[in-house]
Amino acid sequence: MQIVTDGEMPKIPEQTDTSASPAELGIAVDIGTTTIAVSVWALSKRKHLVTVAEKNNQVRYGYDIIRRISFAVRPPLTGSSQVVETGPSALHYCVVSQLEKMFTKAVLDASARLPRGYQPKVASIVITGNTTMLSFLCATSVNKMAAAPFTPATLFNVETTWQKIRTGTPFDFCVEMDKPTPELIQLFNSSIIAPDTAVYIPPCIGTFIGADAVCAMIAAGFPVPGTKNNPATLRPWESKITAPLLLADIGTNSELCLYVPDSEEQKGRIICTSAASGPAFEGANISCGMPSIEGAIDKLIYKDEKLTCHTIGDKNPVGLCGSGLVSAVAVMLDHRFIDKNGILIKNKSKLGDGSSCIELTPAVYISQQDIRNLQLAKSAVRTGLEYLLEHTHETPVFCIAGGFGSKLDLSEACKIGLLPEQLEKRTIHLGNAALSGASALLFSNVLRAKAKDLAQKAVQVNLAAVPEFQQRFLKGIDF
Repeated sequence: MQIVTDGEMPKIPEQTDTSASPAELGIAVDIGTTTIAVSVWALSKRKHLVTVAEKNNQVRYGYDIIRRISFAVRPPLTGSSQVVETGPSALHYCVVSQLEKMFTKAVLDASARLPRGYQPKVASIVITGNTTMLSFLCATSVNKMAAAPFTPATLFNVETTWQKIRTGTPFDFCVEMDKPTPELIQLFNSSIIAPDTAVYIPPCIGTFIGADAVCAMIAAGFPVPGTKNNPATLRPWESKITAPLLLADIGTNSELCLYVPDSEEQKGRIICTSAASGPAFEGANISCGMPSIEGAIDKLIYKDEKLTCHTIGDKNPVGLCGSGLVSAVAVMLDHRFIDKNGILIKNKSKLGDGSSCIELTPAVYISQQDIRNLQLAKSAVRTGLEYLLEHTHETPVFCIAGGFGSKLDLSEACKIGLLPEQLEKRTIHLGNAALSGASALLFSNVLRAKAKDLAQKAVQVNLAAVPEFQQRFLKGIDF
């Protein structure tokens, strides 16, 4: 699976610990709603060794956060002969067992790159993710996240051990877990991670702005607001930020953060919000949707009055990934296959249920419902971006993060109204900024302190509570 894991590492203020053994490894983890990425580093040389990534196995409990929270808070079910495992236990053990297997693969792959004669030893782990994913990992209750005022049990910023994470006991107030199955016990007993291995989970900002957003802000170089950004007080590894920064990690749950620099009138500030964009950008809930792997259509081209497809790996097209969906709709809109309302108007075919679609290949099509799902997703993101842009008088530098964003054609994204046009020429692609930021926290206590400051100073805004949000969202649905 070609999940984007590359990203720019931020500048790390501390010197490398040269006393560390070449065998000592650090692991950075980004638990996304749809994907999980694990990156292994040699601590003594601050050298990246290997990264592995997989689809998050929790998708079996729901593609998005809301469905998984609903699964976690449902009453325990009973069968005719046995008790079915509770929601919190199912979600916790699902992600922990997947991490165990990913750690084993990643460390074994990394050991081949160590000096001869050294056996790998994992000395430190940093795990980031959105607030809900970290709650499932740590077995903390999500009951109060299911309804207003949407309050998480904790905002993390915790140092613990892998054994406590694995058993769901990093806090005194964790939900009581079901007993692990014999298969899980065997998996835990054969773990490549020592039980007392240190684990750090960075702070979250709020219920829907997680530690992944904080790590991404570190990777993007966000200053801590309120320092007046005075060059005389900057540390050697910091630089004065004079332009606003806008960060967007677009995915199933899109997180948007705006840094407004100091001015004569007021101190700098960070405003954050999230957009429940759903899984369309990840290729899910789309008729022929698929992840960004070989055979996925990632670009549509109109040539000689025909729609032609480009696929990842130049393989035969078998489906459509998120960036391919954006490209397809942009091209179809440009050449009047669909109108500004998203209605199919040309080259229509009929599906078995009588609904309309447009065939891209004999095996791949886009339905009317697929376009509607994209419209809802893009309007959610666009509404959030426009709200944040209202809080700065200057067009910000736009930092786009995440796997979907790294493959996005900006002109096509602007064409369908996903991104405001003024951001197109001021965009920087950061790749997996959350994973990069988490990797930096393996090496730097200074950056861990900065992560805490960023989380405390940032202001979270609930878009749904913004006046006229519904009108803005509905207005943004059309192309």
